[in-house]
Amino acid sequence: MKRRALLSLVLAMALLVVMAVPVGAANPTVTITVSAQVISITNSHPTWNIGLVTVSAVKYFSADNSQDDDYATITNTGNVAVNVAISCTDFVAANTTFNWVLAAAAGDQIYSLYANLAATPTVYDVEVKKSTPNYVTAVGGLAAGNTNKWSMNFTAPSAFHAEDNGLDKTATVTLAASKVS
Repeated sequence: MKRRALLSLVLAMALLVVMAVPVGAANPTVTITVSAQVISITNSHPTWNIGLVTVSAVKYFSADNSQDDDYATITNTGNVAVNVAISCTDFVAANTTFNWVLAAAAGDQIYSLYANLAATPTVYDVEVKKSTPNYVTAVGGLAAGNTNKWSMNFTAPSAFHAEDNGLDKTATVTLAASKVS
């Protein structure tokens, strides 16, 4: 009899345990997906070899330095809309201090550089300024995957010094992208 009572008690407890666990209960899940923000641009024309210049010469960022702009293309290769800013350095000759300074208007040992970001080839509407902290926003809100045509015009100094003779000078234009806020 004790065996039977003990067996009945064990069966009753087993039945309570089975009833306490729902049959086929689902465990809900949440799948999380993220994408990293990528800020990236490319430029189709990474060099500009102007060649020899004369006093006050104006040159255009095109295949033949003519005013018929052969635009370069900025492409937003990232996945967020960006603003593109532009800046430039002074022209520097290797191993010397005979440099040309960038300014709004050309002068004695001073050159100017303007960027064209419009559809009109002869409208150079953005004065390119010296690098940090003087970046000038040139293109606003360039959507991911989109492109923007652009060009530049360079005006040589109004006077050269004898020390400039035969010296190649280089400057660097920087296009910087930042996320549209």
